[in-house]
Order: sequence, then structure tokens, then C-alpha cells
Amino acid sequence: MTFTFSSDPASIGPALFQITHGLYIVTAKSGSKVNGQCLDALMQVTSAPQRVALGVGKRTLTHEMIAATGRLVASVLDRRDPASPDVIRRFGFQSGRDVDKFAGFPHETTERGIPYLPNAVAVFELSVLPKFTRDLGTHTLFVASVDRAASREGGEPLTYNEYRKSVRRK
Repeated sequence: MTFTFSSDPASIGPALFQITHGLYIVTAKSGSKVNGQCLDALMQVTSAPQRVALGVGKRTLTHEMIAATGRLVASVLDRRDPASPDVIRRFGFQSGRDVDKFAGFPHETTERGIPYLPNAVAVFELSVLPKFTRDLGTHTLFVASVDRAASREGGEPLTYNEYRKSVRRK
């Protein structure tokens, strides 16, 4: 097959969907307020020291909290968890400015008081490294050190592509 290259954003979009990555709930705390959002732009960038990078939309409350405190938690969603689509809707399709996303929602908190999902495959406590933070226009690229992490046996990370395919089938 021969590829037909295009610079048209409508043509580029389907190619970008072929990049595989997981789905995460990224949470933060500022003062007494907590919030979280669904995120697919997170990746390990170094193994020694252990660091990750994540792209967070600037208009979100979670972005404001991360920028203000430099602290966050990332929970890796489990593809075997039947509640994952509901979790994605809760954290991805409503704003923390309008609703308390954690009200009535099962969660635990780290020693820093930042919520995480107990049904996650893995959880990372992160600290932003300001000298590596980059303004990308609509998003900020945060590079963070992995301060602490935990994982559980039996789970499998949910990828963004798997989620998109399951939504289309319904």
C-alpha cells in the first residue's frame, strides 16, 4: 500500500489515533479543593531518574492546581474494570469548576491528600520539575519526578484506542 501524505488536520487526525497510549485519571489538590481529569497524554521519559511527562490543557481546573502546587497523582485505568467507561465520563466530560467529581465517588488519598482510584492498575505520586515545564500554547507539558508509586497484580492498562473502539460499538 502506498501512503498519501497530507497536511490537512482532518487527514492527520486518524493517523494520530494510531499512536497507542493509556488512559489515566490525573488528580491534584490545592488548598482544600481536589479535582481530577481524564488524560491520555502521559508517558515515561526517563528511567534513571524516574520521570514522566504529561500534557495538560491550560483551561482545566486540574491544570491550575498542578501549576499552583507542583504536585499530582496519576491513576492508570484498568481495561478489565467494567466501571472504566463511567470513570472516563465522570472525569473527562464535566468540569471541576461546575461539579465536585469526587462527591460520592470511591477514592483514597495519598499522604499529601491527593485523591487516587483504588481500582487502578498503578498509581504514581508526582512532583513537577519546573525547569522542564514547557508552554505548548493550548497545553502545558509538565515533566515530573516519580516520588512514589504502587501497582497491583491482575490488572491491565486501558489504552485510548481500546476505549475509542468500545465507545463506537455501543
